[in-house]
Amino acid sequence: MTFMRRIGGIAAALALFGVAPLVAQYFGQNKVQYSSFDFRIIQTEHFDVYYYPAERTGALDAARIAERWYARLSRILHHQFQGRKPIILYASQSDFQQTNIIDATGEGLGGVTEFFKHRMVLPFTGSYAELEHVIGHEMVHQFQYDVYSRGRVGG
Repeated sequence: MTFMRRIGGIAAALALFGVAPLVAQYFGQNKVQYSSFDFRIIQTEHFDVYYYPAERTGALDAARIAERWYARLSRILHHQFQGRKPIILYASQSDFQQTNIIDATGEGLGGVTEFFKHRMVLPFTGSYAELEHVIGHEMVHQFQYDVYSRGRVGG
């Protein structure tokens, strides 16, 4: 039995220390940023929409879409946010891929809502149908995280 226990311990140690080099490969590698963004804010009743001047029209539309989704989901779920939630809007998929807010931003990623900071981050690809769909989808996550953390950011 001690032989089997020793083999199990060695296997566990190899598995544990074998994962560390994989994690270390990404550390310290920053994403390439081709341009810097001068973000502005549109404040609505429930959201702070961060955008840069090139995408003001899309940001205004995104703010209206977000408020419309908020009204629907708030009514269905009987829940209201205690404060405004940030929405960070990028003007294109390539701009979105430069973000340092999240680690993984592949081509197929339509948007992300962070659990700890309750930030929604998404690109505006030019398709209003896609923007409506992604904001609605991410808004469901906003409500999930807000209900779970009882409105406390980072909770």
